[in-house]
Amino acid sequence: MGKYFIIVSGIYLLLGLLIGYFMGVTDLFQFTSLHVHVNLVGWVTSALFGIIYTIYKSKQHSKMVNAHFWLHMIGVPLLLLGMYFIIAGMEAIGGPLSGLGGGLVIVGAVFFCFYLFQVVQPRNE
Repeated sequence: MGKYFIIVSGIYLLLGLLIGYFMGVTDLFQFTSLHVHVNLVGWVTSALFGIIYTIYKSKQHSKMVNAHFWLHMIGVPLLLLGMYFIIAGMEAIGGPLSGLGGGLVIVGAVFFCFYLFQVVQPRNE
């Protein structure tokens, strides 16, 4: 599953760059928070999840990793879409969407932390 997180992170990298470019050429900097979330939650976080899952593989915990992947893949777009609607002045739509998306991302992150605690073992030095 790690490679899928990494592949998706590349899509978010391109999206984040395009939003940043759009903001720069149009002077529409109200999208700064959306740009930041695309880059951090979409690109960086997805890439880190993928790298860590690739380094610390565990077939025993594959259901947890799979659940985390889908929570993240559904949650991040909902969060970002909700943020866009809020910025566009449609808080009645954006608030619930971003709340749901953010909640899914957080639940997925909890699964990730459980995975880390079970799979990553400290070295005895």
